Amino acid sequence: MRCPLAGGIALLVALCLGAPAAADDALLTQAFGTFLRRADVLRIEAIPDLYEGSYARITVTGRGVHLHQGPRVDEVMVRLVGVSLDPGALRGGQLKIVDYRGSALRVKVLLRSLQDHFNAGGVGDIRLWAEHGYLYGTGTVPFRGQPARLRMKGFFAVAGTTEVYFYFETLHANGLPVPTAVIRDLERQLNPILHQREWPVRFPLRLLRLDAEALLLSSEGDPSVPCPSCGGGPQTTYEP
Repeated sequence: MRCPLAGGIALLVALCLGAPAAADDALLTQAFGTFLRRADVLRIEAIPDLYEGSYARITVTGRGVHLHQGPRVDEVMVRLVGVSLDPGALRGGQLKIVDYRGSALRVKVLLRSLQDHFNAGGVGDIRLWAEHGYLYGTGTVPFRGQPARLRMKGFFAVAGTTEVYFYFETLHANGLPVPTAVIRDLERQLNPILHQREWPVRFPLRLLRLDAEALLLSSEGDPSVPCPSCGGGPQTTYEP
């Protein structure tokens, strides 16, 4: 943890009187570990403020972490500005955010990790790749109680909310197009593929980009454009 020299006399006095006990790296790492779980790498940079549990800024970066839902996240950055943590919860190794002025989130999920997530879950033998903002996939998966050879094309979508959706552009089972009504039912079961209901702080997602390597999500972006790059498909929104 790095503390700037230009923090002012009051900050230096507070630190000398014992504020570092609440700002201890180990406590912060343990607390954020309840949110960013089973991380291969977790680094925290915290700048304490005047009061116990308060910070001018906390920046957390991690690799190979698991959130409460979905595949392993290969890279993540969480930044909280002007944040107050519950001191008692922090001493108990828990992350309870009382208030904050600003926040930012950046997430990168490799397509390889997304593919491994589906295959490890027993869905089937799936191969994924991306082109021009669309996600493509082939594989043998259970479909209506029988193994079926599926081929699909679809796209991810966000619109300034805390959720990520996936929509099918085309879907074929054993070479035949799947009826639209069945596709919509599958989407209702699948979506949202990512939500933040159990997160200690929620980040409206404003940017989504899918390239040949990874899915990129960010809360940072032009606020006048809710989703500058949301995949190849139309950005219609429906609630499953």
